[in-house]
Amino acid sequence: MTHPVEHTRPNPFAALMGFPMVVESHFQPIFGLAHRHTVGFEALLRVEQQSAHWGSTRQFLEHAQLENDSSAVDCACLDLHLAHFGQGGGSGSWLFLNVLPESFVDRALVHHLLPDMLSRYGLMADNLVLEVERLELDMLDAAHEAAMAWRDLGCLLAVSQFGRTNANLDSIWRLRPDIVKLDQSLVARAAQDGRALNMLRGLVSLLHDAGSLVVIEGIESHAQAMVAMQADCDFVQGFYFGMPQADIRVIGERSEVFDRLWNDYRQLDHDTSVAQREKLAPYIEAFRHIPTRMMMDGQTLAVAAGSFLDLPAAALCFVLDSEGRQIGEGLPGHSRRVGTTRLHRLQETAGASWIRRPYFRDAMHALGELQVSRPYLSASTGRACVTLSIAFESGGQCVVLCGDLDWEDAVG
Repeated sequence: MTHPVEHTRPNPFAALMGFPMVVESHFQPIFGLAHRHTVGFEALLRVEQQSAHWGSTRQFLEHAQLENDSSAVDCACLDLHLAHFGQGGGSGSWLFLNVLPESFVDRALVHHLLPDMLSRYGLMADNLVLEVERLELDMLDAAHEAAMAWRDLGCLLAVSQFGRTNANLDSIWRLRPDIVKLDQSLVARAAQDGRALNMLRGLVSLLHDAGSLVVIEGIESHAQAMVAMQADCDFVQGFYFGMPQADIRVIGERSEVFDRLWNDYRQLDHDTSVAQREKLAPYIEAFRHIPTRMMMDGQTLAVAAGSFLDLPAAALCFVLDSEGRQIGEGLPGHSRRVGTTRLHRLQETAGASWIRRPYFRDAMHALGELQVSRPYLSASTGRACVTLSIAFESGGQCVVLCGDLDWEDAVG
């Protein structure tokens, strides 16, 4: 049986609350998916039920904050966590510390109180990741100033529970957190809904573009861990990877979990790629013959593209000039579903400029080579689509032939 590391100084909560109690720090591991090992630990407070009449740690904290200044409660938590962390052998890893918004902007904490604690326990600010949530919009100016002070001290910054609380993109733009922790509700939903998974991928990509690494927390199953893999997040945390422990030294690296994850991910990636190639093959085969029929046989686009447009998921065939402007209206697929009148204006695309689309740029950079775009939302149909494209010379000018496939129909 393991025992928590002894706290050699008086428990800060005993002085705060006015009577002795058993209050411990527990640490939950945070793993790097690519690294396959722990990169840090989140410090969590645990109050033994026999030490008082509170049914949970949350009830204790709520009572403590009613009886005392919230920042004083945060300071007691930080003091306890830093003492245990320093004695528990985790000083080479990140320590994630949750602080209230009012503590985050407290100048005394960043300039005096926390530096004193670090000195007392022989720790470096470089090891600390300050987690803050529930930042109100009217606090962002003060939080921005505080963020600079925390960085000057050497700490990393994290916005936690992103996607559940009122943490929003303003907090990302203003604080420029090093790390964003996504709420468990996002991964739970993405494990059940393919569209939610696509949205999660997009959110992770957006946060990466903003300069933040991404943690998905609250992972409780292999299926949810696979969602984290597919979403390209950086770090993971949750009961599936490790329960909070009072003694960091008993937390293992879980190599068998990562072996299974990476094996399953490779298999899923392979199977998905093979299945998609097989389903796209008839569309690619029909599409690649269109330029030859137009140039060599003199066929019109409507005739040359007939076999392509006959296929069930073919949505549209159209031609762009060398500037990315559409030449005439596109030809709809022969089995294309009839849209509502709400989308009719979107389908009037003669003269539209598609120069921003990767399928146009990629084709222009590789004349004569067929391109297959990634799935994206079509501005013409309002549905997910994939575009086939190829650039070739026609009538003395370079044009780009494009063919849209309804993605759900093509691979569903």
